[in-house]
Amino acid sequence: MNSDDILTLPLEGVRVLDMSEVWAGPMACTLLADLGASVIKLESFPRPSLTRMRAQGIGHTKKGLEAPRPWDRAALNNLANRNKIGITLNIRHPDGKRLFHELVSISDVVTESMTAGTAARLGISYNDLKVLRPDIIILSTSGWGTLGPYQGYAALGAALDGFSGHHALRGYPDTDPTMTTSVQHTDSSAALMGSFAILAALHYRNRSGNGQWIDLSQSETFLPHLGSNLMDYTMNHRFPHPVGNKHQFHAPYGCYQCSGEDDWVVIHITSHDEWISLCEITSNRHWIDDPRFSDPINRHNNQDLLDQELQLWTSVRDKFTIMHMLQNAGVPAQAVLDDVNVYNDPHLNDREFFNTIDHKVIGKYQYPGFPWKMTRRKQVVHHGPNSLGEHNQDVYGDLLGLSDSEIEYLKAEGVIGDTFPPDRYAEY
Repeated sequence: MNSDDILTLPLEGVRVLDMSEVWAGPMACTLLADLGASVIKLESFPRPSLTRMRAQGIGHTKKGLEAPRPWDRAALNNLANRNKIGITLNIRHPDGKRLFHELVSISDVVTESMTAGTAARLGISYNDLKVLRPDIIILSTSGWGTLGPYQGYAALGAALDGFSGHHALRGYPDTDPTMTTSVQHTDSSAALMGSFAILAALHYRNRSGNGQWIDLSQSETFLPHLGSNLMDYTMNHRFPHPVGNKHQFHAPYGCYQCSGEDDWVVIHITSHDEWISLCEITSNRHWIDDPRFSDPINRHNNQDLLDQELQLWTSVRDKFTIMHMLQNAGVPAQAVLDDVNVYNDPHLNDREFFNTIDHKVIGKYQYPGFPWKMTRRKQVVHHGPNSLGEHNQDVYGDLLGLSDSEIEYLKAEGVIGDTFPPDRYAEY
């Protein structure tokens, strides 16, 4: 056996108590779990978390809305919660609050994603929890951050997309914002920045012995992604506007229809060499001497005409054929993939990006895998996303030392459980 195979993961020995919901906080903790942290996923009870609700948009496997335990079939929840052990707890109950305090006292990190101010009202803010463990690290992920005039405002990804200005920029020049689809990009940026902030706080604690509170604003993690638009406004006083698939300066730069049904390819020309290669590959060398396309400014000024000419070439060719032809000539191009294309992509599969993960209730499915690879230690999925309350016995019995009768009492009192009461699990 290679000695590298038995090296520990970077975060082995670190315990994280994950109270967060939806995507940003849970995925941040999943990344920590991938790096070896022991993550306890603490879910509210008997109130279902948003990603376990009966909402159609969440996605449910195998006719999950009608099948037994539909809350365990919620794809959005399962996607963001691998490599964790899962428990339920009603922290509003006195016994639940006591158990929560015990878990905090043996944890290195606690994460929560409540609306700003809620943790303080529940008595579980950083100031409350550092009394239990002075070196605790707390990550609070809310839409706008805990402190500030928007404290208490509720938010999900689509609202923050609107707040950032991203929603207004993603449309087409001749449409209004009602035609633009919603995205939750702030959840993704907050997940990565949240995990990074926790790693930095752990490093600081190792050096100083001090914990700290991380007040993370999801909207602020995303705003730097719009840096060019923000800086263009502050420096040049130009108001940003939607450009569709076009670019402010480069042309051709867009999405072009191909021969297959609803098949498209994106082509981005950003240099003189790429432009010459495109002209040669498409058998349009006359474009090089055409005064309308002679330099980047003229190409941009005449981009509508250039796009029409280029689409005559793409429209009779397969999107993958175009991609490979142009890429082999040094031209940035990519076939637009649907979900089936992504799962069958030879590059992703060669890199073993997708993981086949077993779930106690729904069985085996392929899930997107790790965002990085490490040469000294291969990351693996130790266990799939937890079913509701799957590890209550392990945590409350084995870790905290409660007896079987004490655990049964907690179930009877509604402090913990592995099944939602019918009146609490309704159509959302």
